[in-house]
Amino acid sequence: MFQETEFPLLADRACGGCSVCCVHLTIEEPELMKPQGYRCPHLADAGGCGIYPSRPHTCRVYHCGWRRLKWVREVLRPDRSQVLVKLRSVGKGAEAVLAVDFLLLSKAALKAEGLAESIAAAVHSGVPVFLSIPGPPGYTSASARVDGELGAAVAARDKAEVLRILTELHEEGRVGKRAPIQVAKNAAGQPVIALGKPRRIGRGRLSRS
Repeated sequence: MFQETEFPLLADRACGGCSVCCVHLTIEEPELMKPQGYRCPHLADAGGCGIYPSRPHTCRVYHCGWRRLKWVREVLRPDRSQVLVKLRSVGKGAEAVLAVDFLLLSKAALKAEGLAESIAAAVHSGVPVFLSIPGPPGYTSASARVDGELGAAVAARDKAEVLRILTELHEEGRVGKRAPIQVAKNAAGQPVIALGKPRRIGRGRLSRS
């Protein structure tokens, strides 16, 4: 079964002033119910967590793919590239394997140095790759699994074709209806995040994000 701890933090990379995850991730903790796209209320104006010593468990253990995966190019630090690489899994139980989700935070992300190369490295290594385009704050992303669609371009080392496919999917993912991410209550009366159905783009599979 895939575990994030199999990929320890890279010694030469640090979050520094990057706080992208404090805005673009959905946090489901009893003390912090925050849908993606909304700035965490504890994020200081100058950057950094205002409750760092007592921050929720999710915030303590989460690190993006840029912090964990050496083949994700160093220049793809999220706040500088507008690309947030998230680790996820495909499959269940003992069959689960590592997958990566490239969340493009803006159209500028398509021009990020190292984006095509990092995606190609994953595809070439047989790692399942997802592409996600965020909706408005509080709404789900549009998402697709793209390693199959990019396979031929990667095999041909055709960077222009890789970027063309990514651009086409990005344009498709920017439009269309999204489902709201809502804070609801479970049977025990505890607050939980209720994810709507993400929108499918391209020929890829759906992902919840």
